[in-house]
Formats: sequence, structure tokens, C-alpha cells
Amino acid sequence: MRVLRLRLYGVVFIAVLALLLSLSVAVYRQVFTPVVRITLEAGSLGNQLDPRADVKLRGLLVGEVREVRADGTKATLDIALKPEHVAYIPSDVHARLLPKTLFGEKYVDLVPPAHSSARPIRAGDVITQDRTRVGIELQQLMNDLLPLLRTVQPGKLNATLSAFATALEGRGDRIGDNLTRLEAYLRRLNPHLPSLKEDIARFADVAEVYGDAAPDLLEILRNTVTTSRTIVERKEQLAAALTSTATVAGTAEDFLDVNGDRLITLGRVSRPTLDLFARYSPEYPCLFAGLVRQEKASEAAFRGGKMHITLEVVRQQGAYEPGEEPRYRERSGPNCRALPNPPVPAPGAHLNDGSKNGSSSGSSGVSATRAEQRAVGSLVAPVLGVPADEVPPVATLLFGPMARGTAVSVA
Repeated sequence: MRVLRLRLYGVVFIAVLALLLSLSVAVYRQVFTPVVRITLEAGSLGNQLDPRADVKLRGLLVGEVREVRADGTKATLDIALKPEHVAYIPSDVHARLLPKTLFGEKYVDLVPPAHSSARPIRAGDVITQDRTRVGIELQQLMNDLLPLLRTVQPGKLNATLSAFATALEGRGDRIGDNLTRLEAYLRRLNPHLPSLKEDIARFADVAEVYGDAAPDLLEILRNTVTTSRTIVERKEQLAAALTSTATVAGTAEDFLDVNGDRLITLGRVSRPTLDLFARYSPEYPCLFAGLVRQEKASEAAFRGGKMHITLEVVRQQGAYEPGEEPRYRERSGPNCRALPNPPVPAPGAHLNDGSKNGSSSGSSGVSATRAEQRAVGSLVAPVLGVPADEVPPVATLLFGPMARGTAVSVA
């Protein structure tokens, strides 16, 4: 009976011990603590986000992570919030996964909107990870920083920083002076930053142009190599040419010493003539074109063994009258006067040559009508000894102006 009682006491002791252990675990896991459970859906967790991780709002601890699950496409976190803080957390809050320190574990940082009118969060709500640009960049920075710090080996980094601190010890004044000078330089440089920026942009354009021209530049360099090789191979001929050039230069120097003043005088005297040629230079194209056309007209005038001409009658220019003096004041040029295709008969041109009315040349208005031809033919027929109807038309051109008192000249 006593053995049975002792065994029963042992079983009760073990049961009590197991109950106490279970109760301790439950208290540690806050099974009896009232919480508000919500769910966080995140695209990724990064490194060192474990259950029991802290959940904070503006730096205040408001809960903890109870469970972390991942299905390959997203991560799901079960979060337990303290009931006394739920009233201050809006339902449209977002979360960021940030490390506590550079090498520490992560925690969940709740970020409420700047101006939120949503209801307070409650059990069963699902929140999402912060997808704003700042939030994504901050989480990406923290995720990338930890592998970097692991790569640089904190022990060696600490030794490097310690050596750097030792090197800077006692040099604070010098460093301060250098920083002050640097600040002065930067203050002077700041007003020129727009110009510097524009120069850099233009330098990019210039670099692009040189990039496009690089094949041509390389081709020029290759040609330069060929040219240099040719010069080396022909150096004796080049030396002889330079010697001859030196001899010619000496001869030219002697010639210029003797005739320098004459050349200067020739240039000074020739300048008025050259100025006149320059003034009338607009006439040269039409003049030469007229000469070319005149050559063709001259060839046509004697085609077929006969002379084909256009006889132009001009009014006779009288002599200078008393009170008139010849002068050279004609300044009407340059003028092509319809060259290279002048009209026939040519129009009159009045010149400033000292006469009262100015000399002129041009047609005298001869009509050579049939009535005039018959009249002139009846007058000239007895002289020529032919009938009036056989008088040639040229007689009308020759004698018609004479009948009207006009002089006829044949050049």
C-alpha cells in the first residue's frame, strides 16, 4: 500500500512539474496576454526577421511578430498588437522591414499615412508592405548594406577605422582650417556651377562629335604614318629642296631690297585703276556673255557667203557749243544695259560729258514702212537706173533717214 502511494505521489509530482513547465512556456509566449492579431503581407523579408521580432510605431513598441510564413511568391507575418495601442494605429497603415542596427535583427516599423481618416485597426485586418518610393529605397538600402558589411569583415573595418582615428588624432585644427578653405572655395565656385554644368553638357556634345569623327581621325593618323615614312625615305631629296628654297629665298630677298620701294609705288599707283575695275566688276559676267553672243552673231552675219546685218541709224551728235566743256563725270555704271541680249535698236543713253543736254545714242525712230519704201524707191530709181519696184530695201534704210535730215553712219 505504501509503495502504491509513493508511486502515486511520483506521478502527481511529474504532472505538476510538466504543468509548471507548460505554464512557463505559455507565459513566455504570452498565451494568456490579450492581443489584437493582424496579418502583414510582404513581397520579401530580407535577412534576420524571426518570430518574436518587435513591431514599432514611431519608435514605440506596440507588438511583436508571432509567426512568419513564406510560399515562394510572398511572405505572410502574423502580428500581435497590444490592445492599448490599437486605437492609435489606423487601418490603412503600412509596414517597413528595417534592421535595429547595422548588424542586428530586423523589426517591423508601422508607417501611418500623413493625413489618415481611416478607422483604427482591428483584429483580422491585413496590412501591406510600404510601396512608396522612399520606403522601397530605404528597405533596398538596408537589404544591400548587410551583405556589404559582411563582405568587408567588421573586424578589419574596425581596425581600419581605429588606424584612421589614430592618424587624425591631434590634427583637428589643421583639418578644420582645410575645411574652412574648402568652404571658401566652394562658395566662390557655386555661382559658376550653371556655367560649369553647361560646359560639361557641351563637352558631351563635342565628345559625341569627336566620337563620330574618330574613324576619319584614325584614317588621318594612318596617312600621317605613311607621310612620315615617305619623308624619312626621301630625306636627302627634301634636304636638297630646302637648300634650293633657301637659295631662292636669298635671291628674293636681294630682289625685294632693290625693288621694294618700286613695288610699293606700283601698288599705290595701280590702286585707283584696280578700284575702278572693282567698281565695274558686276559688269564683267554680262560683258563676257555678250562677247560670246557677239562671236556667234558675227559668224551668222557671213553665213552662206552673204552678209546679214542689222543697220541701226543714230542721230548725229553735234559739236560742243560755247559755254560747254568736255568733262569726265559719267558715273552711271556699273550697268549691263541689257547685255548679253540687248534690244535692237538699242535704247538711248544720256551721258554726263559736259554738254548741256548730254550726249545720247540710239535709234532715230525710223519706221521703213512700205509707203516710205515706195517714196524712196521713186526718188532713187533714176539714179540707180532701175525701175522703182526693183530698188533694193537697203536703199530705204540708207536714204530714208537722209530724207528726214538724219545722218547715217556705217561702222
